[in-house]
Amino acid sequence: MSEDSITPRDREAARRALEAVGEICERRGIAALRPFLTSCRNFEEEEVLNIAVLGRFKAGKSTFLNCLFGRPLLPVGAVPVTTAVTEIQYGRRKRAEVHFSDGHTEEIPLERIEDFIAERRNPGNFKNVRAVRIELPSLERFRRVRFVDTPGLESVLKHNTEAALDWLPNVGLALVAVGVDPPLSRHDIELIRQLGRYTSDIALILTKVDLLDAGELLHVQDFIRQQLARFWSGAIPVFPYSSKPGFEEIRALLDSNLLSRVSSNVEQHRTDILGHKIASLLSECADYLNLALKSAEIAESQRAALQEKLLGDSRSLEDTRLALRLIARHLTGNARSTFKKVLADDELPLRRRLLDTLDRDFPSWAASLSSATKRFEEWLRSQIGRDMSELSSEHRDEFLEPVREAGRRMSQSLQDFRNRLSERTLETLGVALRTTEMEPAIREPHAPDVRVPYIFDHHWELLSFLLPMSIIGRWVERHFERTVQDVVYMNLSRLTTQWEEIVSAAILSLEREARERLDALVGTVEKLVNSTSDEVPQLREDLRRLHELRAEFSVPEDQHPHR
Repeated sequence: MSEDSITPRDREAARRALEAVGEICERRGIAALRPFLTSCRNFEEEEVLNIAVLGRFKAGKSTFLNCLFGRPLLPVGAVPVTTAVTEIQYGRRKRAEVHFSDGHTEEIPLERIEDFIAERRNPGNFKNVRAVRIELPSLERFRRVRFVDTPGLESVLKHNTEAALDWLPNVGLALVAVGVDPPLSRHDIELIRQLGRYTSDIALILTKVDLLDAGELLHVQDFIRQQLARFWSGAIPVFPYSSKPGFEEIRALLDSNLLSRVSSNVEQHRTDILGHKIASLLSECADYLNLALKSAEIAESQRAALQEKLLGDSRSLEDTRLALRLIARHLTGNARSTFKKVLADDELPLRRRLLDTLDRDFPSWAASLSSATKRFEEWLRSQIGRDMSELSSEHRDEFLEPVREAGRRMSQSLQDFRNRLSERTLETLGVALRTTEMEPAIREPHAPDVRVPYIFDHHWELLSFLLPMSIIGRWVERHFERTVQDVVYMNLSRLTTQWEEIVSAAILSLEREARERLDALVGTVEKLVNSTSDEVPQLREDLRRLHELRAEFSVPEDQHPHR
């Protein structure tokens, strides 16, 4: 975190800057900046400072916060467990509020928060929770601070990634949690770069250091600092951390060197961060206007050629769209065969396990045909439902890999297009557009709906009193055995089909989103390139206004991780 003060001269300067950017974006149709502009306005109006804990799933974010609060407030586990953003702040009494996506709010007992933020109790966030806000009297020393626990990034639960990334513009102080296994990935670097757009206050929390000895810890810290230095000359502090007993000293260092300093001077930090956000916003707005100005200054007869040079001809754009379509078709087309292979090795062990249990339990059911049928149906429904859910959970990574692969490949395809566009605008007009965006987010589906059919097509159990089990018992057991095998095969096939449909829908949705992003970028550039010569005076005036406003926010270039 930089010691340099990054402050506007007063809050009025911030409001003037936001009003200017808002008016220019509205007049010029620069829709891409609207979300960022909204987040700056919201931040300016807030009175508290958000300290957000972000990072990959299993990086130890919730464990870190539980240790800080001194109580097991947030759910933790070996699999992704947090499905919604959770805000924790000081309050006069212990209370929790659930804020839903439709705008309504519900107060709940603190003991029920897992029903809304835990993945296992709110899978896929089907309850449409926007955020859960918790107030605790024990956080009095953090009166003007709000801690934010975000869902893990890069897990197979892509709705979690979406929720965390959507929240990024609201960040104040960003604590990026990075586990020592591995100690910094390209996704962590990308997250820090994205955060640099919204805040100047970024620190890295190196979690799970109890897994390392002293020498290994020094080696890992040196590695992380070297990697960070490759991208930014401005220092990003690294704080080792463990929630285990025996690591009280390093926890105290984090508190004294960061958290206590921030909480004791919230207004200064808020001013610094607001200045950073606005400086970034002004710079990005100026980039767009410079593109429009350069285009407006050339002859009208050359604009069509300029547009083609920047965007490529229609065939080039169609090739990019086709690449997205082919990625989707390839991955959806192979999904079913892939999933069948994934589940093929489970069929025989599952059958054997169920048949062994049937062989053990059947004698206790054999009082009558009616009793045996009822007990068997109840048992099989329960068993197969549990087993299918477990298999679905066990192979979730493999089932969702085609979606993740589609996301990676489509993001790369879009990134390649944006990189080419930036290179062309720099070469042709001397203006470099920002070329990196958040990856398209993928929503993960609900657990599969497992069904077990009726065991008998005819109501033979009504004749139970005429068919003593001493005579038909062996026949009934063999029928049950065949039914077990049929039901296992049917439900494995059904599980395959369900995941195929789910994954195909997710990939096609991802393709639509990627195409929309491509079309929006192309449309924005086309609009700016078509600026006319009579717009030049106004464009220059707008750039002058932005430059004057920018001068009130002194942010060194090397403090911009997003550049």
